[in-house]
Amino acid sequence: MTTNENTARIVDSFEQAKNGLPGTWLVGAREGAIHSFAAAGFPTQRVESWKYTNLTRLARGAFDPLAEIAAPDVNAWCDLFIDGCDRIVIVNGRVDPVHSTIGALADGVSVSALSDAVEEIDPDLEKQLGQIAPDEGAPLVALNTAFMRDGLVLRLAPGTVLERPVQVVHIVDSGDTALALHPRTLVVAGDNSQATVVETFAGAEGAGYWTNAVTEIRVGKNASVQHLKRQSESVAAYHTALTQVRLDRDARFYSVALTVGGILSRNEVKVAFEGEGAECKLAGGSLLRGRQHADSTTEADHRVPNTNSDQVFRNVLDDNSHSVFQGGVIVRKDAQKTDSSQSNRNLLLSSGAQADTKPELQIFADDVKCAHGATVGDLDKTSMFYLESRGIPPKQAKALLIEAFIGEILEDVAEGSARNHIESAIANWMVEAK
Repeated sequence: MTTNENTARIVDSFEQAKNGLPGTWLVGAREGAIHSFAAAGFPTQRVESWKYTNLTRLARGAFDPLAEIAAPDVNAWCDLFIDGCDRIVIVNGRVDPVHSTIGALADGVSVSALSDAVEEIDPDLEKQLGQIAPDEGAPLVALNTAFMRDGLVLRLAPGTVLERPVQVVHIVDSGDTALALHPRTLVVAGDNSQATVVETFAGAEGAGYWTNAVTEIRVGKNASVQHLKRQSESVAAYHTALTQVRLDRDARFYSVALTVGGILSRNEVKVAFEGEGAECKLAGGSLLRGRQHADSTTEADHRVPNTNSDQVFRNVLDDNSHSVFQGGVIVRKDAQKTDSSQSNRNLLLSSGAQADTKPELQIFADDVKCAHGATVGDLDKTSMFYLESRGIPPKQAKALLIEAFIGEILEDVAEGSARNHIESAIANWMVEAK
């Protein structure tokens, strides 16, 4: 573990903050979580799953979870808002009720900010919050549990359909203050329900801060959840995130996570198959330049028979950037008839870029179908020659190949405003391409 004066300072900060955090019924859980973090400290590269991502600079940073910053002009960020959806806007860690919009919802559908949802004791919420993504063995999750203040709570009763996507937008414009933010999202989809959730993270140019996010998702029997994430943090910011998913019988989960921001980021997705017939597709990747570091770590834990998982990750790297892919698949002894595949491809645009890829299968059953593959390379010269020979300028030809390469992560996302939101992040990155 990494223990230093900052670890102790974080614990001291909790003692000052705990009585002002929302949800008095959460005090016991928060205290247990901060004790768990204090005992473990920050993860280090001695931990196998953190081998390629060094948090030393983050751990030594003086990020403040207590600072209250005046809200910026949110109208300047409206291009992040998805048309035709329900929306929770969180600015510098606190919900912005003016720009948050929740329209008429079907009976049995509840959308609210976390700070509002936890104000009253709710036995159902008490059973759900913090139970899908437990703190044990996860110090950054524990830290989030201790300090979580705002986020999204989405609950769907059995048989309900969320007709519009729901978006939670995290905006950080903290000036010279190094904020520490710990947002929490909870999605509970009852049996036979459907929902699309979009998480957007963005920060002011040059702002140095740390977002440590946790998203918990439970998908009931024959329910379907699509989860899209756009990480466009400031290039001076740190971003660590875990999305923990539990799937019941015949449940379906589709995820796309794109990273374009942050000096150091780690997006971790863990899916536990708890019912037969469940399936998931995890897609994602990064567009990096400068000295950005992006880590995509996954785990598909097949615990029961007849489940399917597919992982597709693409990274584009320029300058001296660094990508990491750690794709885990566990097929337990009783999980016969599992069908699982992984694909990670990395496109290097410069000699200084680096990609580490580690697809990993742990198979303890004998009647399974599993495959994985990984590649690292530069732009295909034959394809470039083909495009240039037809009159396309080299820069445009390069852009077309990059867009086609990263666009593979969106193959299963239907046309519409949610997909356009992810595509716009790709387009913005391409504008700045050399």
